[in-house]
Amino acid sequence: MSESLPLRRVAARTRLDFWFDAAILVGYTVAYSYGFTGVVIHEWLGIALGVALLLHITLHWDWVVRTTGRLLRPRGPDKLIWLVNLALLFAMTLCVASGILISRVALPELRISLALDDPFWDRAHTLTAEVTLGLVPVHVALRWRWIAGVARRVFARRAR
Repeated sequence: MSESLPLRRVAARTRLDFWFDAAILVGYTVAYSYGFTGVVIHEWLGIALGVALLLHITLHWDWVVRTTGRLLRPRGPDKLIWLVNLALLFAMTLCVASGILISRVALPELRISLALDDPFWDRAHTLTAEVTLGLVPVHVALRWRWIAGVARRVFARRAR
Protein backbone atom coordinates (compact mmCIF):
# COMPACT_ATOMS: atom_id res chain seq x y z
CA MET A 1 0.00 0.00 0.00
CA SER A 2 1.45 3.36 -0.95
CA GLU A 3 1.22 6.24 1.40
CA SER A 4 0.19 9.54 -0.07
CA LEU A 5 1.57 12.80 1.10
CA PRO A 6 -0.75 14.74 3.37
CA LEU A 7 -2.58 17.43 1.46
CA ARG A 8 -1.85 20.94 2.56
CA ARG A 9 -4.71 23.06 3.69
CA VAL A 10 -6.21 25.28 0.98
CA ALA A 11 -6.05 28.94 1.93
CA ALA A 12 -9.35 30.83 1.78
CA ARG A 13 -7.94 33.19 -0.84
CA THR A 14 -6.84 30.26 -3.03
CA ARG A 15 -10.30 28.69 -2.74
CA LEU A 16 -11.85 32.03 -3.70
CA ASP A 17 -9.56 32.32 -6.74
CA PHE A 18 -10.32 28.73 -7.78
CA TRP A 19 -14.12 29.01 -7.55
CA PHE A 20 -14.25 32.53 -8.98
CA ASP A 21 -12.12 31.49 -11.95
CA ALA A 22 -14.32 28.41 -12.45
CA ALA A 23 -17.44 30.62 -12.37
CA ILE A 24 -15.92 32.96 -14.98
CA LEU A 25 -15.11 29.99 -17.21
CA VAL A 26 -18.63 28.58 -16.92
CA GLY A 27 -20.17 32.04 -17.39
CA TYR A 28 -18.13 32.68 -20.52
CA THR A 29 -19.00 29.26 -21.91
CA VAL A 30 -22.71 29.86 -21.35
CA ALA A 31 -22.56 33.42 -22.71
CA TYR A 32 -20.73 32.21 -25.82
CA SER A 33 -23.56 29.72 -26.41
CA TYR A 34 -25.74 32.47 -27.85
CA GLY A 35 -28.20 30.03 -29.39
CA PHE A 36 -28.71 28.46 -25.96
CA THR A 37 -29.04 31.66 -23.93
CA GLY A 38 -30.79 34.02 -26.31
CA VAL A 39 -30.06 37.72 -26.49
CA VAL A 40 -31.32 38.73 -23.03
CA ILE A 41 -29.26 36.27 -20.98
CA HIS A 42 -26.29 36.72 -23.35
CA GLU A 43 -26.22 40.48 -22.79
CA TRP A 44 -26.71 40.41 -19.02
CA LEU A 45 -24.18 37.63 -18.62
CA GLY A 46 -21.75 39.57 -20.81
CA ILE A 47 -22.07 42.63 -18.58
CA ALA A 48 -21.62 40.44 -15.48
CA LEU A 49 -18.51 38.91 -17.07
CA GLY A 50 -17.13 42.41 -17.68
CA VAL A 51 -17.53 43.17 -13.96
CA ALA A 52 -16.05 39.76 -13.10
CA LEU A 53 -13.06 40.48 -15.37
CA LEU A 54 -12.38 43.73 -13.49
CA LEU A 55 -12.65 41.91 -10.17
CA HIS A 56 -10.42 39.08 -11.44
CA ILE A 57 -7.70 41.55 -12.43
CA THR A 58 -8.05 43.32 -9.09
CA LEU A 59 -7.75 40.03 -7.18
CA HIS A 60 -4.64 39.09 -9.18
CA TRP A 61 -3.01 42.51 -9.39
CA ASP A 62 -0.10 41.37 -7.21
CA TRP A 63 0.60 38.59 -9.75
CA VAL A 64 0.46 41.12 -12.61
CA VAL A 65 2.98 43.40 -10.91
CA ARG A 66 5.27 40.54 -9.82
CA THR A 67 5.25 38.84 -13.24
CA THR A 68 5.70 42.09 -15.14
CA GLY A 69 8.79 42.77 -13.02
CA ARG A 70 10.18 39.34 -13.94
CA LEU A 71 9.79 39.83 -17.69
CA LEU A 72 13.38 41.04 -17.98
CA ARG A 73 14.63 37.73 -16.60
CA PRO A 74 15.21 34.82 -18.96
CA ARG A 75 12.39 32.61 -17.60
CA GLY A 76 10.29 31.67 -20.64
CA PRO A 77 7.06 30.38 -19.05
CA ASP A 78 6.43 33.64 -17.21
CA LYS A 79 6.74 35.57 -20.46
CA LEU A 80 4.40 33.25 -22.33
CA ILE A 81 1.78 33.27 -19.58
CA TRP A 82 2.05 37.07 -19.34
CA LEU A 83 1.62 37.49 -23.11
CA VAL A 84 -1.35 35.09 -23.27
CA ASN A 85 -2.97 36.86 -20.31
CA LEU A 86 -2.40 40.26 -21.93
CA ALA A 87 -3.92 39.05 -25.20
CA LEU A 88 -6.84 37.53 -23.29
CA LEU A 89 -7.38 40.75 -21.34
CA PHE A 90 -7.32 42.77 -24.56
CA ALA A 91 -9.72 40.40 -26.38
CA MET A 92 -12.16 40.10 -23.47
CA THR A 93 -12.16 43.85 -22.84
CA LEU A 94 -12.93 44.55 -26.49
CA CYS A 95 -15.54 41.79 -26.51
CA VAL A 96 -17.36 43.24 -23.49
CA ALA A 97 -17.00 46.84 -24.72
CA SER A 98 -18.26 46.04 -28.21
CA GLY A 99 -21.07 43.97 -26.71
CA ILE A 100 -22.14 46.95 -24.64
CA LEU A 101 -22.00 49.21 -27.69
CA ILE A 102 -24.32 46.90 -29.67
CA SER A 103 -26.60 46.03 -26.74
CA ARG A 104 -30.23 45.76 -27.77
CA VAL A 105 -31.77 44.64 -24.46
CA ALA A 106 -29.66 45.10 -21.31
CA LEU A 107 -28.71 48.76 -21.64
CA PRO A 108 -32.17 49.89 -22.82
CA GLU A 109 -33.52 48.17 -19.68
CA LEU A 110 -31.19 50.47 -17.72
CA ARG A 111 -32.47 53.42 -19.79
CA ILE A 112 -29.11 53.76 -21.55
CA SER A 113 -29.16 54.02 -25.31
CA LEU A 114 -25.87 53.22 -27.02
CA ALA A 115 -27.05 50.67 -29.57
CA LEU A 116 -24.97 51.27 -32.65
CA ASP A 117 -26.13 49.98 -36.00
CA ASP A 118 -22.58 49.94 -37.33
CA PRO A 119 -21.59 46.48 -38.62
CA PHE A 120 -18.01 47.21 -37.50
CA TRP A 121 -18.99 46.72 -33.84
CA ASP A 122 -20.92 43.52 -34.60
CA ARG A 123 -17.86 42.12 -36.38
CA ALA A 124 -15.54 43.34 -33.62
CA HIS A 125 -17.73 41.62 -31.02
CA THR A 126 -17.81 38.35 -32.95
CA LEU A 127 -14.07 38.41 -33.71
CA THR A 128 -13.02 39.19 -30.13
CA ALA A 129 -15.37 36.50 -28.80
CA GLU A 130 -13.75 33.98 -31.13
CA VAL A 131 -10.22 35.11 -30.20
CA THR A 132 -11.20 34.78 -26.53
CA LEU A 133 -12.58 31.32 -27.22
CA GLY A 134 -9.18 30.35 -28.61
CA LEU A 135 -7.16 31.94 -25.81
CA VAL A 136 -9.14 30.61 -22.82
CA PRO A 137 -8.01 26.98 -23.31
CA VAL A 138 -4.41 28.18 -23.73
CA HIS A 139 -4.73 30.19 -20.51
CA VAL A 140 -6.14 27.14 -18.71
CA ALA A 141 -3.41 24.87 -20.11
CA LEU A 142 -0.64 27.24 -19.01
CA ARG A 143 -2.10 27.37 -15.49
CA TRP A 144 -3.04 23.68 -15.39
CA ARG A 145 -0.58 22.68 -12.65
CA TRP A 146 -2.05 25.30 -10.32
CA ILE A 147 -5.64 24.38 -11.27
CA ALA A 148 -5.10 20.64 -10.82
CA GLY A 149 -3.19 21.09 -7.56
CA VAL A 150 -5.81 23.33 -6.00
CA ALA A 151 -8.68 21.18 -7.30
CA ARG A 152 -7.09 18.06 -5.83
CA ARG A 153 -6.76 19.73 -2.43
CA VAL A 154 -10.21 21.37 -2.50
CA PHE A 155 -12.05 18.18 -3.45
CA ALA A 156 -9.94 15.96 -1.16
CA ARG A 157 -10.92 18.08 1.83
CA ARG A 158 -14.58 17.75 0.93
CA ALA A 159 -14.31 13.99 0.53
CA ARG A 160 -13.03 13.56 4.10
